Amino acid sequence: MASNESKIPVGTILVGKYRVVREIGRGGMAAVYEAEQLSLGKKVAVKVLASELSASTIVIERFFREARAAASVKSPYIVDVYDSGRLDDGRPFIAMELLEGESLYDRMARVRIIDVDTTIRVIVHTAKGLIKAHQAGIVHRDLKPENIFLTKGEDGDDICKILDFGLAKFYAPVNPEEKAAKRLTREGAVFGTPAYMSPEQVKGQGNVDHRADLWALGCMAYECLIGRPVWNMDQGVAMTFAAIATGPIPVPSAARADLPPSFDAWFKKCLERDPNKRFQQAKELADAFIEAWGQRPQSSASYPNVGSGLHRPPPPGAAGSLEAQEISADPNTDPVNPMLVPPATTSRRGNGAALNGGRGSVASDASVPVPLVQRISTDLGGTAEPHTPVPKPKPSPIRMALSAIALTASLSTAIFIWIRFLSPQVFAPIVQSTASSAALNGADAGGPSPLPPADEPKWAPLVAEGQRLFSIGQYADAQKKFGEVQAMGGQALVIGRVYAEQTARNEKPTGACQARMFSRPRMRSDRKAERPAIVTTAKGTLVTWVDDHEQEKRDHVYGVVLDNTGRGGALGDMTPEAAEAARPQLLALASDRIVLLYWDEKGKERGKDGGGVRARLLDGDGRIDQLKGAPVYIGGANTNKGNQLWPAMEKGPDGLWVVWQDDREKEGEYDLFTRHLSNDLDTLTPETRLTDYVSLKKNVRPPSIRFPSVAVAASNLIVAYRLETEPTSIRAKDRERNIWRLRVPLSDLQKGGLEESKDPNRSERIYGNDAVLVNQDKTPAEAPAIACGNEGCFIVWHGENGGAYLAKLDPVKGEVIWHKKFADKGSRPALGVNAGQVAIAYYEKNVLKMGILSGDPVVVSNPIFRVWDPTSPRPSIAAGASKGEWAIAWQDSDVSKASITEIYAARVFCR
Repeated sequence: MASNESKIPVGTILVGKYRVVREIGRGGMAAVYEAEQLSLGKKVAVKVLASELSASTIVIERFFREARAAASVKSPYIVDVYDSGRLDDGRPFIAMELLEGESLYDRMARVRIIDVDTTIRVIVHTAKGLIKAHQAGIVHRDLKPENIFLTKGEDGDDICKILDFGLAKFYAPVNPEEKAAKRLTREGAVFGTPAYMSPEQVKGQGNVDHRADLWALGCMAYECLIGRPVWNMDQGVAMTFAAIATGPIPVPSAARADLPPSFDAWFKKCLERDPNKRFQQAKELADAFIEAWGQRPQSSASYPNVGSGLHRPPPPGAAGSLEAQEISADPNTDPVNPMLVPPATTSRRGNGAALNGGRGSVASDASVPVPLVQRISTDLGGTAEPHTPVPKPKPSPIRMALSAIALTASLSTAIFIWIRFLSPQVFAPIVQSTASSAALNGADAGGPSPLPPADEPKWAPLVAEGQRLFSIGQYADAQKKFGEVQAMGGQALVIGRVYAEQTARNEKPTGACQARMFSRPRMRSDRKAERPAIVTTAKGTLVTWVDDHEQEKRDHVYGVVLDNTGRGGALGDMTPEAAEAARPQLLALASDRIVLLYWDEKGKERGKDGGGVRARLLDGDGRIDQLKGAPVYIGGANTNKGNQLWPAMEKGPDGLWVVWQDDREKEGEYDLFTRHLSNDLDTLTPETRLTDYVSLKKNVRPPSIRFPSVAVAASNLIVAYRLETEPTSIRAKDRERNIWRLRVPLSDLQKGGLEESKDPNRSERIYGNDAVLVNQDKTPAEAPAIACGNEGCFIVWHGENGGAYLAKLDPVKGEVIWHKKFADKGSRPALGVNAGQVAIAYYEKNVLKMGILSGDPVVVSNPIFRVWDPTSPRPSIAAGASKGEWAIAWQDSDVSKASITEIYAARVFCR
């Protein structure tokens, strides 16, 4: 049973401090309990994360974000958080202020239209809380009625408190003397609740700042006074996003004639789509809101204690005096003028509700589903507010769970509309990792580099300037900058040497290929980075790899988008839910739509989260797609032994094909399987078996397939793989290892593959019966790769005893036209395709070479970079933004015989 479905019994003592009194409520991520703090006898609310989520770093970070926010701000308008940590069973918890009252959402559900005085109180008190939060460098990013709680202050006056900073974005000054700030952490994706999200949040822009909270305040004021949200959620999330981005802004007085023109003007300014035209600070917004009702703010430093202290005539057409309306502060006596109530709408939000047991104790709960984005370890930019502390919120549960279910349903329906028809070209032409960056052409034009991650080393700006100078051909000046880096000593000495040496190799190229960008994406190097992959996106060059820098022996796929100079921003975790991700691959479906393919080595159950062959969609910024980015299970038998699945993928005429090896019959005896997916990663066919190799003799191990690579050409699926078989010669000591290719018409694959059979006497089966030996000399071979272009299809591999090999195939007839060893000292060859051209990259001795293949068996290549370890995994090559441009990534180390491997990336132009 999942831990979130089991209650903590009443009377349980948590961490020796808190005695559980009762359960207040629960949501999809956590349960909240009323508890007594034993040392003080004080009532608190304890929020406990579900154990099934306790292994997710992204969820835990978001959970503890509440505690960090509350610890950094003290305000009567933000819920207090007293303590945080982990229970004895490892589950994270937060102890916080126990509130009595109801959320603004509950008030709206009960009385529909909120009276003017209560609305003023809500907006002003929330603004007061935001002033403190924004000054502390924290943006809430999920303000909504569920996260505003109406309670009583210590003096008995009505007070509003902000809950749930679980999606907050943190900023901190560079130093105490500076007002410019940089981000410490953030999630670079679409965050928030649809009905209250600003255009920049909807568009997934990385520059969401405190003004997004001010947009949400405007939306809440409208809903309080009109009785329905600004945006019609009945049409689904995608249409809501479209309306927020481009639709007409409603005029409040058109829905409620008694509202004054001054409120229309205030609301219009709150919802300016250009953040620079909005209110710039929460205080400015609150001052203007009070003035819109004929009042004057008491001072520049504080606001009136809104309620009985406000005396002004009611708005034109309003029923009753303000004094009469003021009793609405009591949740049981809110008067509502039925003549002012507009027609009801039942669809209000996409998710979430405060955890609450009615008009009782309430505490925060993370009501938004776990975001489908990578967790960011560092970030940039920020507010220009001085530094002060911030608190964390608490929502309400029952509504949360129902709303979360509603959001999930609407998201599934909305994704197709949003991506296919709304074409969200909402990103400015910028290069950004998981943070805002410089314009793509900025490097070539001498423009600024991306803003740096918050914890970048002191040498990073000098490296970035050297990269920029190198990218525009100012080689001497670039070398001077790299020299300055070396002069700083320590790690900077090594880094400076790497950049100086690698870029110097391309100042005077010795062949047709020349690099115009070089990058070492990781700034910290305390853990190995392995298995690079690369692809070109609308925003730059996305590089991914695996390492375990966040949790030892638990590899995740991390990535960053590099601009044209090679500089990137913060790293993003692209597989936050994986147990141990392996061998990522990238494929561009479009410039703003990328597929990440990987396998999870340690999945325990077939088809469950985290196991088997997986794929997910990324956007052009290299971030997990917010609407369609959930990991898709493709296939592969998952067991505790951690199968070596080695998946590969390629685009077809109507989607993509994934091929992998699987030893589901017997450990170590692999066969080929494939599956067809749509461009939305919907599975179009079941797992399809392509081979069933069996032993031809008793007591002899059957053949085993390894390292498949796939191409699609001439309406055929073509798979290259290594086949390990028993020796055919009595002199041979080891099993033979040869390269084969399998060809199957795509139309046949729609009909299904080989039927599963456990008959021990079955014969060897190959789907389509079109498998051909490629290395006809049978020289022991390893790790093939295949790619098809205008000149035909090519397969490359390396020999077990050294040497790099190349074969050409006729894609129509399937024949092997020729094969040869093209480099005696070559190793780990790789292929890429761009506009019909096929490029090859491989290691030879201590250099990385690259060239373009033609139809004849001659490989013309030239060295472009130094490598210390030519036995590293083969490079990753992808098409660049134009013909003749290539993106390449490889694995090596900064110095000879180093124990820590790094990832390097480059843009290369070949004539």
